[in-house]
Amino acid sequence: MSDRAFNAVLNDVDSFSYNQCVLLLARLTQTLQNWTSKDENEDLFYSKSNIAHLERGVKALNEGKGVEHELIEAD
Repeated sequence: MSDRAFNAVLNDVDSFSYNQCVLLLARLTQTLQNWTSKDENEDLFYSKSNIAHLERGVKALNEGKGVEHELIEAD
């Protein structure tokens, strides 16, 4: 966000009533809590299939069977 956009937001908030500020703070707090308390099961990195893939990779590396390659982009 640019300084100009940020200042515009501050100007808008400056005209809010006390109740509007309290409601905005409550909504922002709830959004932040939801964002930071995501269950690991919702994160694709922690999916069973990805963990199994990582474990197979670690096993292969430990057995000296690792193969170097470029990053593979997800489709």
